[in-house]
Amino acid sequence: MELAWIGKLPLDGDTISTVPPGAGLYLLFERDSHDLVYIGQSADCAQRLRSHALKLLDEKDMLVSYFIERKPMLPHNLKEQENDLIGNYFDRYRKAPRYQFGNTR
Repeated sequence: MELAWIGKLPLDGDTISTVPPGAGLYLLFERDSHDLVYIGQSADCAQRLRSHALKLLDEKDMLVSYFIERKPMLPHNLKEQENDLIGNYFDRYRKAPRYQFGNTR
């Protein structure tokens, strides 16, 4: 999809404070292994990442990479991009990211 991802950064308050406003896609990675464990999208990416960070306070440290769309995007187009990323991951690894479809922590 040739998206300009912002590289793997700690999922913490410092990182989230630098996420520009807007709709976007994000990838969550385990800090130790750098394994991709979740692919997400949100109309407000910074707020969604903030909620992930709060939920994961007692979990493993995570890294995040994100892409904020510069032009207005309809919600169904954002979800389509997320689905494309999940499909590409599945095509390559023959499985979904570990936390994609349910809580398996």
